[in-house]
Order: sequence, then structure tokens, then C-alpha cells
Amino acid sequence: MTAAGPGGDPWIVRARRTPIGTAGHALAGCSTTDLAAPLLADAAAALDGRIVDEVVLGNCTGPGGNVARVAALAAGLPPGTPAVTVDRQCGSGLEAVLQAAALIRAGDADVVLAGGVEAASTAPWRHWPGAPGGPPGERYTRAPFAPPGHPDPDMGAAADDLARRRGYSRDRLDRYAEMSHARAAAAQRGGVFAAEVVPVAGIARDDRPRTGLTLSRLARLPPAFTPDGTSTAGNSCGVSDGAALLTVVDGHRPRSSCPASPVRCGWCPPRPSAGTRHCPGPPWHPPSGPRSPTPAPGRAG
Repeated sequence: MTAAGPGGDPWIVRARRTPIGTAGHALAGCSTTDLAAPLLADAAAALDGRIVDEVVLGNCTGPGGNVARVAALAAGLPPGTPAVTVDRQCGSGLEAVLQAAALIRAGDADVVLAGGVEAASTAPWRHWPGAPGGPPGERYTRAPFAPPGHPDPDMGAAADDLARRRGYSRDRLDRYAEMSHARAAAAQRGGVFAAEVVPVAGIARDDRPRTGLTLSRLARLPPAFTPDGTSTAGNSCGVSDGAALLTVVDGHRPRSSCPASPVRCGWCPPRPSAGTRHCPGPPWHPPSGPRSPTPAPGRAG
């Protein structure tokens, strides 16, 4: 984390997400707005009247335009609330959080709602232009990441190449996938995710975790991208529908009240009388210890 600017330190005081749906399944009918707006409305309600200074959402497969702006309006945020959509491909959501932190460090915002959304099931099809007066040209699933003459492998092929270079065996990847699914399924059964999930379209449960995904079952799956590759449908990330959102605030700017709900923010020590949490009043200094919120990330390097 870099040194604070005029605005102080950015802190993450709230994190929520939608359930994650496998593309074409539980959330197949949802647009980016359908997924992001409930999170924005939930976060805004938890602020107890505090003004949202900016909404920043990452998105790379959506319909274009300003996904964040459309979702913010659908969530009921005031029309004057600025919103911007960023595209850093798979890092788009994290880039949104980094931009939120930069706004707060610069003193340009006190409260920013930042995250990412992808609705793979309803993403529009894209085509290169066809001949004048003719049908659309070739459909493509991703834009080029490099100009002609430079390597531009698809993600799966690149993952296989990276695994070869780093010495990651198929068995190692399968064992990691087995462990990951087992842990996710156990957490799902135990209700670990319940507090962070905002239901969407009546769905409150992730599609992806698979019980009984054993090493022997994983070993039977063929390579998915290259003939001798290590990536398969079982040990690779899936194509999914979902969204996640963080509330990022200025942790040291004086203010008269907590910018998050006293019950929901998890920031301050409990009141002895009621067992709820409260902020001590200005200046607002995050306490140390296990109840402290998470510092927003800084850039590496």
C-alpha cells in the first residue's frame, strides 16, 4: 500500500457479491444491469444516507456504453452520481478497486462503490464488418490483444504454455482443483457464503462448486485447449455470470458519522449496552485488531 495522499487512506468496509452462475444456467437471463444493480442498491442502503461520490465497475464482455452508469441508475442512485466502466480484461474488477483507492488518496472522493460484473450468458455477439451490403463478417469472441506480427494466443493455450514453462503437471493442477471444489462445497453447505451473497432473480446459491469431484474423475477429462495441455474442463475456471462490489471509504477524513450502517460495517467495537457497533465520531480513525477493515490494495512493482 502506498503512502496516503491529501485524502488519506482508502479502506474497504463492506464486500458483497451475487451468486455466481455458470453461463447458460441459473442466471442465464440476467444482464449486467440485472446483476450489478442489486449490489449497488444494497451498498447504498448500508451507507445510511451518505453520498456515493463515484461508482466504478469493471466489465469486458458487456454491451458497451457505460455499464456502471446504467446499473447505478437502475439501483436508484441519484442521477448526479458519477459512474465509469473500466476494461482491463480479467483484471477489470480489481482495476476498478484500484481506481477507487486512487480517488480517495487524491482527496477526490470519500465513498466509492467499486467492483466488477460479467453476464456471459447475455453478452452480445460481435462480428467484424462484412462486405458492403452483405452479411456480417466473421464472429469473434475477443478482440485482439496484440497487433499483427505479435504473439496473441488464446487464454487456454497460454495457460498450457505457462504450465509447461513453470513445471506444473496435470496431476498438480487436478489436485488443486479437487481441493478447491471440496472446500467451496463444504463452505456452501456450512452457510459460509450466506452473509456475502445478495440474491438475484431469486437465486442465492453458486452454481459452480461440485461435490464429489474426485481426482480420479478429474483425471478422465481430456485436455481442453491444446493436444498435450494440462488444462481441462475440470481444473480450469468456468465462464460465469456474476458481480461483486466493495464499499471503499476514506479512513481518516473527519466526519460526523460512520459512512456505513452501524450494524453492518463491522468496523468499530461493539456497544456494551446493545451489542451493535458504532463509530466514535470525528476524527474517524480505524481501530486496530480483528475488527479493522481491509486496506485497499496498492499497485505492485
